[in-house]
Amino acid sequence: MRVLYASHTYLVGENQKKLAAIVAQSGIELAVVVPHLWKEPVLGTIYPHIDVAAPYKIFPTRIVFPGNEMRFIYLSVDLHMQNFRPDVIVVENGIGALSYTQFLLYKRKFAPQAKAVFFTWWNIPYRTRQPFRAIERFNMTCTDGAIVGNSEAEIILRGQGYTGPLTMLPQLGVDTDLFSGGDGKEVRGRLGLRQFVIGYAGRLVPEKGLRVLMDALGSFKGQFDLLIVGSGDMENELRVWASTLPKGKKLHLHKSVPHAQIPELMQAMDVFVLPSLTTPQWKEQFGHVLIEAMACEVAVIGSNSAEIPNVIGPSGIVVPEGDSKRLCTALQQLADNAPKRIDLANKGRLRVLEKYTNEKIAKHTLEFIGHLLSI
Repeated sequence: MRVLYASHTYLVGENQKKLAAIVAQSGIELAVVVPHLWKEPVLGTIYPHIDVAAPYKIFPTRIVFPGNEMRFIYLSVDLHMQNFRPDVIVVENGIGALSYTQFLLYKRKFAPQAKAVFFTWWNIPYRTRQPFRAIERFNMTCTDGAIVGNSEAEIILRGQGYTGPLTMLPQLGVDTDLFSGGDGKEVRGRLGLRQFVIGYAGRLVPEKGLRVLMDALGSFKGQFDLLIVGSGDMENELRVWASTLPKGKKLHLHKSVPHAQIPELMQAMDVFVLPSLTTPQWKEQFGHVLIEAMACEVAVIGSNSAEIPNVIGPSGIVVPEGDSKRLCTALQQLADNAPKRIDLANKGRLRVLEKYTNEKIAKHTLEFIGHLLSI
C-alpha cells in the first residue's frame, strides 16, 4: 500500500517522527509532499528537514504564499502522483485549504482509485466566507474520510453537513524518549532558578492567558521563579510586571528554542501552566505543549478553554478560564503539597504513554486508513 501525506507540518524533523512510526508499524510505502519553504512569524523561514536514511520519501515542492496555511498552493503538475501512484492521500491543512483542492483535482487525473483524507483543527463556528465556502463544500463532497484534532472540530464539521467516515486524534504525538523526566539541575543552575518553578512555553499573546497568570501570582503566598519560554507582543508587558515583583519572586524570560531543547527546560519546572482564554477568533485547538510537559513528568494546570480539559483528563488540574483566584489556588496547592504534585506528574506521564505517543497516533491513523480501504 502506498500512502501520500502532505503538510507544511512535516518540514520539521521532530514532526516526521510520526511518519517513521507509521512505516514501522505497517511496512507501507510512504511519501510526503512538503513546501520548499515556510515562513513563521517567530521562527522565521523554515526549510525541509531531509533525512536520507528515513524510511519514507520527502518531496519538497515549490509553493506560493508560504505561511498562509489555507491559501498556499503547490507549483506542481501532478503533486508526485504519477510516479508514486498512491492508494491513500492524507492532506493535513484543513477542509477549506486550497492545497487540498489541488490534491483532489489532481487525484481525478493521476490517482482516481486513491482514498482522500483531510485533517482539521478548526474549532470556531463558521461565518460566511464566500468564495471560500464554495471551496470547502467542494472539498467536503470529494473527500473519503476526515481526521479531526478535537471534539469541537467534529461538531462543527458535522454541522456543515459532512456525513462521511471520521475519527478524532491529534495531528502529532510525543517522542517519550526525548520528552521524559529529569532533575533539571543543570538548567536550574544555569538560569538561576532557586524557588518553586512555574513554567509556560508558547506565544506571548493575551489569548494564552498570561495576564490571568500574572494576576494569579500577585496573590501567591511564597517565593517563586516563573520561567516563560517564547516570544511575542506581550514581552515588554511581562518585563514591566516583573519589575514590580517583590524579592523572592522572579520572572525568567527565555527566548524561543529549537524543539529538541524544550524538554530540558520543562524538566526544570515544578508545574506547567496553560491558562488559555477563548476569544471570538480563537480557541486552544489542543495544547500540544501540555502533553510535552506531562511526558516530562511535570504537573500541569490548564484552563477549561476548548480542548484543554480533554487533553489533561484526570492527570492535572483544570481551572475556569479567566479566573485568577482559582488559578492561584491551584498553584498554591501544588507548591505546598509536593506528594500531590508528584502524583499528578506520574499520572501525566502515564496518560501520554497510553494516548499520545507517536506510536499510538500512528496506530490509530493506520486503523482509520484500513477502515477507509475496506468500505
